[in-house]
Amino acid sequence: MVFVMKKLLILFTAAAALIVCAAPKSYFSVKTCKNPLSYKCGEDITFTIQLTDGKNNFSGVPCEWEIFNESSETVKGKAVSDANKPLELKTKLSKPGFAYVWVWAVDEKGKQRKDVLQLCASAGAEVEKITQSVPEPADFDEYWKGQLERLKNTPMQVKLTPVESKFANVECHYFEITAPGKYPATGYISKPKNAKPKSLKAYAFFYGYGFGAIKKQDQVAARGNLVISVSRYGIPQGKEASYYKNAGKTFLKRFGFRNNATPAECDFNYMILRDLRAVEYMKSLPEWNGRNLTVNGGSMGALQAINVAALDKDVTILQARIPWCANLGGVKYGRLKGWRPEHVPALDYFDIVNQGKRVKAYADIFIGLGDRACPASGQFAMYNAMTCKKKLTYQQTGGHRKPSPGSANQVYTPAK
Repeated sequence: MVFVMKKLLILFTAAAALIVCAAPKSYFSVKTCKNPLSYKCGEDITFTIQLTDGKNNFSGVPCEWEIFNESSETVKGKAVSDANKPLELKTKLSKPGFAYVWVWAVDEKGKQRKDVLQLCASAGAEVEKITQSVPEPADFDEYWKGQLERLKNTPMQVKLTPVESKFANVECHYFEITAPGKYPATGYISKPKNAKPKSLKAYAFFYGYGFGAIKKQDQVAARGNLVISVSRYGIPQGKEASYYKNAGKTFLKRFGFRNNATPAECDFNYMILRDLRAVEYMKSLPEWNGRNLTVNGGSMGALQAINVAALDKDVTILQARIPWCANLGGVKYGRLKGWRPEHVPALDYFDIVNQGKRVKAYADIFIGLGDRACPASGQFAMYNAMTCKKKLTYQQTGGHRKPSPGSANQVYTPAK
């Protein structure tokens, strides 16, 4: 149960409103009474919240708040900011999990104010004990063995088109490579000019949800590396913006939220096979040193990177930021849902908890405890399931794209 320990009851004044309006960088800072990942079940978790611009605190601003507690119900409330007396909200968890807090400023009509950043943050209890909610499919490994065979039986046909690079020492090509399904693997491959055989480390970049063109990663190649940048959907790159906008509204509409009756026909399945094909091609190039292969991605790009790292044992480093689609079945057991497809059995074959167990590479994971698209409880279900060497860095107010000002990176240290 959630208790409001101290409600701020200062009258809203026009002067205070003008102060905040004149400070578009104002935001709600938050502190917990101890490390946000160190609580025990049954222990009070206190969020101390202040409206500030980093130098000055503000009084008289109406705000609303909500706490979602993964072991109890959602509780909502209202308060008024006080420069000298922060808002304190208290809750506790009866089982391993997270309590999420959201606070936002409102105007005289009760609508959220856009000139004040909303607070999203969380704290967890016994997070090292968070586990997967739904068992993995019994035929998980057999399924992926079949999909890798499917990829192997699809002949690799490569079409390369030279494209300009802003780095004088880099040569870049746009590629189209055959893969299972309707679309080829597409993207960019970049390398230093005149690189010697077996001289380059390899990097593969994957991208988050969205329908724009992807970026070349020539700056990484310019530092002496072999680099591949893989499109999400296998569609042509380098088109005008209107092409991608139309794609998101037509043939790619609801990508990942559709075609989920069977795993073999899921959008994610074809996406991952395209990713694997692109990496397979990169590894075939004589410049790769055959030893170092890093996969990198954020959000849906992290979903791809984790799946590739699990399925391609040549991967040596996994870099995953705010990974998407972790513990999809957790919503059935009280976990915060986040933004993602509805859980159906077919999606368990791509759930990063299941694939995370199979990663052998070193895993460098970054998450935001205030991420409402990719909730922290799912991230910990994945991280706890991983048996590889790993590190998790977090920001308490980190959202899906960026944190509130003043949020610092912290490295998670599991309880002993």
